Amino acid sequence: MSLQPTDRVWVIGGGFLGGKVATACRAAGARVLVIDPAAPADVCGALSDSAVLESAEGNFLPTHIFCCMATRGGSVEQYRECYLATVQSLSVRVPTARIIFCSSISVYGDCGNALITEQTQPAATTERAAILLEAEQVVLAHGGCVARLAALYDEDRCELRRRHLAREPRLPGPPQRMLHYVHVQDAAAALLLLATLPQGGVYHVCGTPFSKQEAYAALAQETGLPPVEEEAPPSCRGMVQGQVSSALLQSKGWCPRPFFR
Repeated sequence: MSLQPTDRVWVIGGGFLGGKVATACRAAGARVLVIDPAAPADVCGALSDSAVLESAEGNFLPTHIFCCMATRGGSVEQYRECYLATVQSLSVRVPTARIIFCSSISVYGDCGNALITEQTQPAATTERAAILLEAEQVVLAHGGCVARLAALYDEDRCELRRRHLAREPRLPGPPQRMLHYVHVQDAAAALLLLATLPQGGVYHVCGTPFSKQEAYAALAQETGLPPVEEEAPPSCRGMVQGQVSSALLQSKGWCPRPFFR
């Protein structure tokens, strides 16, 4: 199944991922409205502004809403406004729309070396993770889908490779720590697939994980540059410890490409 020409789509956040989702939805024939306060958009602004929401509603009411917002390392308050306030507003103003919400695998925190499935209880203790989990519950109560995303990359944008080439501190964590990435085009395809599933739920959107040691060995071979000795501190969102599985989404027909080819 795929989106139909009769479908009407709002894409909240027209950046790295949202732009790809909007393009894919238009290619499927759906009517699309992009809403974003900064990136190129049909309606400019945040949905926490009632005037922005009214402007979007004036264009058309959606059958599907893809929430691809990003704070780009924002504060706790920005997280609350960007993620939680947005889905709370959408669930009230457009209750019949199917919401597909982009969350993060960072909500799992430290699960040891365990295999992490959608049934694994999140263990993250940061305020940002708590806000994401609260936003997820709003979406799930609304019958929507939650996509817990790994780090996004493509051929021109990859934080792991960029940091290595710039000789910045290497990623935190022990050598056996598992790293999780997903190509942005694969992530967009996953979100469109979730929009067509008969029921909502939580799904992992990530490629095959690999260890930090494997990553830097491959980067050293590719670039001729050894890893930097200095190690970066954990990010404000926290650090996933464990191996996240996307087997559930792959059972629906999704197939991510490998990070190292």
